[in-house]
Amino acid sequence: MEGFACVVEGLEYALDELPSPAASKTVIAVALASGEVGGEATPPPAPVEAATGPRLVDRVDLFSFRSRLRFAQLVAGQFGRDPDTVLGQLALVLDKAERARAQAQTQEQVELTPDRKRRALYLLRRRDLLTRAAEAMDALGFVGEPATKRLAYLVVTSRLLDRPLSALLFAPTSSGKSELLEVLTKLLPAEHVEFLSRLTPQALFYAGPNALRHKVVMVDEHVGAKEADYSLRTLLSRGSLTLRASPKPGGVSRPFTVYGPISLLSGTTSSAINEENLSRCLELTLDDGARQTALVQEAQRARWAGEARPEVELERWQDAQRLLDSLEVVIPFASRLRFPARTSHDRRGNQKLLGLIAAHTLLYQRQRQRDEHGRLIATPADYAAVHQLVRAAVRVDLECLSPKAAQAYRLLAQGGRPLSRRELAGQGGWAYNTAKKALDELVTQELARKLGAASPARYALVDRTLLGGSNELLDPTELGVQAPPAPLEVAQPAEVEQPVAGRRSGQVA
Repeated sequence: MEGFACVVEGLEYALDELPSPAASKTVIAVALASGEVGGEATPPPAPVEAATGPRLVDRVDLFSFRSRLRFAQLVAGQFGRDPDTVLGQLALVLDKAERARAQAQTQEQVELTPDRKRRALYLLRRRDLLTRAAEAMDALGFVGEPATKRLAYLVVTSRLLDRPLSALLFAPTSSGKSELLEVLTKLLPAEHVEFLSRLTPQALFYAGPNALRHKVVMVDEHVGAKEADYSLRTLLSRGSLTLRASPKPGGVSRPFTVYGPISLLSGTTSSAINEENLSRCLELTLDDGARQTALVQEAQRARWAGEARPEVELERWQDAQRLLDSLEVVIPFASRLRFPARTSHDRRGNQKLLGLIAAHTLLYQRQRQRDEHGRLIATPADYAAVHQLVRAAVRVDLECLSPKAAQAYRLLAQGGRPLSRRELAGQGGWAYNTAKKALDELVTQELARKLGAASPARYALVDRTLLGGSNELLDPTELGVQAPPAPLEVAQPAEVEQPVAGRRSGQVA
């Protein structure tokens, strides 16, 4: 694998080869970039220039935090920099190197053979396409969560829209956030995904002008993107991001621009997320209840018992996504739809609903008509599918509250009596700690209070003003949909394609 070099804030980092998680360590040489004199860090980004002065050379495992930390301390001592700043620079070098590796692997456009194209088109022409996607995710190891899986797949498909959707996955530790992102990555073409573990404020600018256009950016944990909050919000809202900076001290500043649009997916265990970020993302809450836990445990036992799972034709799913065109979508019946109009929070909620309908239409573009301008025309069936996925969430959605706290608020309101943490957990189908966190949030927001000092403690609402207004969506039957969509369960491998050479029994389309 060829070498790689870049300049970050006045230091040139030269790698003998692009790092790989499978390899052990990479030889890195660090020196001052041409024209640098050490001291304070200079503005990003900068082209690679001839380095000057003495070099620090060492072998580093860039995928190991301990190895990066040790090397950062050496670099800081050699060049008079702050160790934490250098540690961030190394994370940025890793980001850039991983992108370079991905681009090298997908530099040539993937050419689909007639057979690969035919098989992908068969998938795109299935009426149960979204259900099949959920089934594939189940076979890949992400069991249960029928609505969340479908919504997440629509979000990543929306990357091809002019205004894509984004999503934050809320769940306690070990509830499947990373697993969901991983299976989504497997179903998408590698050239359409940027998977990052950490995102620094300058990282987006180093991506290149068109490196992120119509791509899915996945950050494993939202805390890894916290430093880049403002940059992400700007890129999500405006579709582009510009920074004016000088490549070196005293130089002439010039603009560095990265273009979107992008679809962002990230996971978090915290309900304390920047409100501006939340307003731009779908909030997908993973289930940590007993039933979902039993499903996960059953899958774990089956895997350790050596039970075979259906194989997923990943190439076929990736090819299907490659064949999707980036098209404009019109929703002829949009003026007839309803969405709660309680506060300004619902304005973005209404926009997300329309975005999901457009994403569903885009996914089913091989089964939809186009108008005289070449735009895809959404059908009531697209709305019915989305309605089934979001109606429960819209019912409990309340401004400024996490999804679980909003549901706790409604359960307290509907019950008409104070509830203990354990009672709330039972009614919500949650773990005890989930109920505890939801109640703590309501108390912090001054919406509920703990009654007395008796044990077990019970909680009651003190403010019911969030319950005003209608929270019902338009029923699909009012648009002429005769029958509701099938229940949200994994499809059985009944209606399958005729056998194809090379296809083994037990494979999932």
